[in-house]
Amino acid sequence: MVSEYKNIFLVDDDDLNNMLNRQFLTFCMPKSNISAYQDTSGLIEMLRHKKVAQPDLILLDINMPEMDGWEFLFHLERYQIACDVMILSSSIHWDDIERAQGHDRVKCYIEKPLTEDKISHFIKSQNFTQIELD
Repeated sequence: MVSEYKNIFLVDDDDLNNMLNRQFLTFCMPKSNISAYQDTSGLIEMLRHKKVAQPDLILLDINMPEMDGWEFLFHLERYQIACDVMILSSSIHWDDIERAQGHDRVKCYIEKPLTEDKISHFIKSQNFTQIELD
């Protein structure tokens, strides 16, 4: 377990969601490096070949056109890319929530939109002492 999240990746096919969440997280967690990605298969390849910094946390949408979040999780496991995952989705379907709970690396399932209360609750649930939310 990491003591704080230094590299955070936003993985969502919606550019506006990525922009808003990146701004929000940069404000709340100024010591973290926040990167946003829309191309899931491209990101998997960059992670596999170490062309980007290893993320500590990925905020992952599950409903994406090219490669959905479930397939993305499969590839993280397949290529042994170690990081925590927070599902950040507009889906409130019980099947999705239950499926997320079945993944060891999925630390929580949050319904969009991301808010300070939601991220603060998640950080506190991880028992991080070094992270400060401004």
